[in-house]
Amino acid sequence: MKKYLIHIAVFLLMLTPASHAAYIDTDAEVAVVIDGHTGKVLFSKDKDKKTYPASMTKIMTTLIIFEKLANETLSLDDKFLVSEKAWREREGSSMFVEVDKEIRVEDLLRGIIVQSGNDACIVVAENIAGTEESFAKMMTQKAKEIGMKNTNFTNSTGMYDKDNYSTVYDIALLSMHLINEYPQYYHLFAETEFEWSGIKQNNRNSLLYKNMGVDGLKTGHLSKSGYGLAASAVDQNRRVISVVNGFESTQKRTQGSSRLITWAFREFTNLKLFEKEDIVGQVEISGASSKESDVSTGEEIIITVPKSKRDGLTTNIVVDDNISAPLNAGDKVGYLEISVPGEENQTYELYATNEIDRSNIFVRFFNYLINFILSLFN
Repeated sequence: MKKYLIHIAVFLLMLTPASHAAYIDTDAEVAVVIDGHTGKVLFSKDKDKKTYPASMTKIMTTLIIFEKLANETLSLDDKFLVSEKAWREREGSSMFVEVDKEIRVEDLLRGIIVQSGNDACIVVAENIAGTEESFAKMMTQKAKEIGMKNTNFTNSTGMYDKDNYSTVYDIALLSMHLINEYPQYYHLFAETEFEWSGIKQNNRNSLLYKNMGVDGLKTGHLSKSGYGLAASAVDQNRRVISVVNGFESTQKRTQGSSRLITWAFREFTNLKLFEKEDIVGQVEISGASSKESDVSTGEEIIITVPKSKRDGLTTNIVVDDNISAPLNAGDKVGYLEISVPGEENQTYELYATNEIDRSNIFVRFFNYLINFILSLFN
């Protein structure tokens, strides 16, 4: 493989003294913090350990509804009928639905998101899939589709079941997917109160009431798994997602989550290196008529780095083995390798920007001869 070092001028304006990102810990049993755009893991404590997500399960219940709203198989004004099973559901939090009453989907969403109503979840599950058990299978299938590798759902509410489990990392992936794919509905997670049946309830996510940019997502609590919270916050167009579980109290959950989010904003930053289809640099292509050819990105390239390490960033263009002319515009040529001290390298595919023609037979023979002679000396 051929490597080409390239320089990006923006980093010359962003030099800081080299040091490691400050370390942080948490009293949570399990925790993870990721960047909401790049998905980079910023902090991890047993992020892949299976845990009971409790009401954080309702993020997936909500995602199923958002997906159906987006593909127009459901509307906010559609009405769902309340079954006796849903009406009798009073264990844990409740929206206080009434049996045989029809409720708008939009109101049920608020009952799930703001009031954390188990009864509202069952109403939705039964009307979408026929039974809650069938709906749970939809939830598990969707989890697999979005890369949640250690998750299984058996209900729509998060009520304790030994087979209703997930990990904080999977919940973080779920949260990022919901926020990025359905921004038109995500604002519901920022609402702080909702009234139904004459009962006004406040959102249990206490971070929503703090001036720290939090705009969602969901709390959870079970005696077997402690207090958990999936939270997302925005600061200067950068989003951070924190998921924790296993705190001993709501107060410790609030304080612990707040510290992790504040730390993530303080210690890390996002750097946009290239827009989609930007020319990254020039490379030599074997057999090409021109000495150097432009290569470009196939996607926008944004990376998350510790602020203390951004001056150590380097980039290389690596040309794939056996790449030779002719090439069409859009053909894969190699990849961009991005290195940050102490971090795992990241790679992004690169493509020919224009058609790359073959040189004529005399030039190819001359180059072959020169390379053959040089190889004798090597």
